[in-house]
Amino acid sequence: MSDTTGVVQIEAEAILFGFPSTSAVLSVRARSASWRATGAAVRLGGCTVLAGVVAIVPPHAPWIIGALGGGVVLARRRWIERCTLESVAGQCPKCGAALRVKAGRLRAPHPVPCEACHHETAIRIDASVLERIGA
Repeated sequence: MSDTTGVVQIEAEAILFGFPSTSAVLSVRARSASWRATGAAVRLGGCTVLAGVVAIVPPHAPWIIGALGGGVVLARRRWIERCTLESVAGQCPKCGAALRVKAGRLRAPHPVPCEACHHETAIRIDASVLERIGA
């Protein structure tokens, strides 16, 4: 089910070893290849410009290498973000508290720390569901 902003609601389950799993509903936004490529290019370009600026600060080489390496890392992180997890509606399998996440790259399984009991719950998503939304 999708709305006009491109956010899709998908079913998943919250898993914590030793406790019965609970159901969860994820709000996920599929990202296009152009969105990912543009974001990666902007990050890599920005860090390349930054490398030129910090090159005047001695010692020169570590700053240049750090800026270029950081640009590669940031560009890769944007490129592999096929889906963005916007929110989770579900409960912690251990304590029953509501799970909360910051928007970010969706991983499979996606770790979600519980703010109440401080255990890290894994959100398991069926791979066929992710393929269906274009991830």
